[in-house]
Amino acid sequence: MKHGFWMAAKKIVKDADIVLEVLDARFPNATRITRLEKMAKEKLILVINKADLVSQKTLDKIRVEFKNSKYVLVSSKNSENIGELIKLIKNKGKVAVIGYPNTGKSTLINKLSSGGKAKTSSESGYTKGKQLISGKNGIMLMDTPGIVPFEDRDEIRLGLVSGISPSKLKDPDLVATKLIYIFKKNNSLEFGKYYGVDMSLDSYSILLEIGKKRHMLLKKGEIDERRAAVSVLEDWHNGKIKL
Repeated sequence: MKHGFWMAAKKIVKDADIVLEVLDARFPNATRITRLEKMAKEKLILVINKADLVSQKTLDKIRVEFKNSKYVLVSSKNSENIGELIKLIKNKGKVAVIGYPNTGKSTLINKLSSGGKAKTSSESGYTKGKQLISGKNGIMLMDTPGIVPFEDRDEIRLGLVSGISPSKLKDPDLVATKLIYIFKKNNSLEFGKYYGVDMSLDSYSILLEIGKKRHMLLKKGEIDERRAAVSVLEDWHNGKIKL
């Protein structure tokens, strides 16, 4: 199966004139698929999506980190910089759109299309098969299923980048604790203000404090850490808290 997957990916890249790899601005490096990038070579343009879900500090950091790459920082939801992307790919023929599940590929395609719409859903991995869609300015868009390389099936990583819906995680508390740790290091003020919690506590204690404040309790009065974790991760996925 693994061999067949990469054979199909190679064909998609070969058939395309341009390859757009859609990354999540919250974790752009964690959502890169190195093997596919090597296949695409000079065809590759990095589309760093969900710019609306990160702070100005993070946007500035991305611009510095990717200054030597061919990239466009966009928000497909708000149409931010979509025009800039169209200028890069207009009249280029077939444009393949690849990336992790739930990075916003289908929403991006809908912004680039000239009427044909890709199916979208908040449920990760919604796109089931390759779709060909007529795009603006003489391009043909190739929408592909969300790609998760076999070697990257790590629940914490996928939970952080919205590759798995919070309610479907086996251990959402581990993912949420990791997320809180990341906020403690990078934007503790934003997180602490939103939840009204003491950020000097350890990450797990902060998660329990959130559960307590939101009255997420089990029958014996214990804090339901799973519900609390899913709640935090849903806030994160919906852009209510920003790095």
